[in-house]
Amino acid sequence: MVKQLVLLFGPTIMIILGLPILQNVPITFLLFYGWLLLIPIVVSFRRKNRNRFFVPQPKSSLTVGIISGIICLIAIYGFFYLFQSLVIDRENLSTLLVQWDFTGSKVILLVFFLILVNPILEEFYWRRFMYDRLYPRLGSTFTILITSFFYSLYHLVVVMPIFNSPFHILAAMIVFLAGIMWGIFRSKFHTIVPSIVSHSLADLGIMLVYLFIIL
Repeated sequence: MVKQLVLLFGPTIMIILGLPILQNVPITFLLFYGWLLLIPIVVSFRRKNRNRFFVPQPKSSLTVGIISGIICLIAIYGFFYLFQSLVIDRENLSTLLVQWDFTGSKVILLVFFLILVNPILEEFYWRRFMYDRLYPRLGSTFTILITSFFYSLYHLVVVMPIFNSPFHILAAMIVFLAGIMWGIFRSKFHTIVPSIVSHSLADLGIMLVYLFIIL
């Protein structure tokens, strides 16, 4: 039980260490993605678990991933385009990004990382690694709810200083619902490929907001 709680809270703790405490985005990336990548490898190696997470899937699963991702992308960009003045304080955000060292040439690298690497590591950790650990005891429904909650928890930590109140709560709730959707994909198709595709397109929407609305 203690080990499961550590695994569930671990990513959030890494985010808290990197942003509120150290206030540095590159260090946060190292801590957070280091956890998502290395912890499953270490645990799986110790358990000698060699189950594949990329398995053959019907074309319909990829179609679901693409369509859901495009819907997420349009919804994210459209929402910020319409309500940007209510959601974001541009002056405060600009100061915050400089304080977090999210500037200069690092931005291009981090944006690239968020679109291509982040969806793979997050989906692998929550919809494969943690899903497989919790599913035998809790079943699909509770596993999806629990992994989605902890997935949204560290997103709340990230958006609290960025979004005006109460939009940070709304953003966390939307992330929670997205986690449920991707968890359902995992349960239905027995692979994380559709959720990775959908997640990547959603993250692309966030990066487009940053590049074309915030900047």
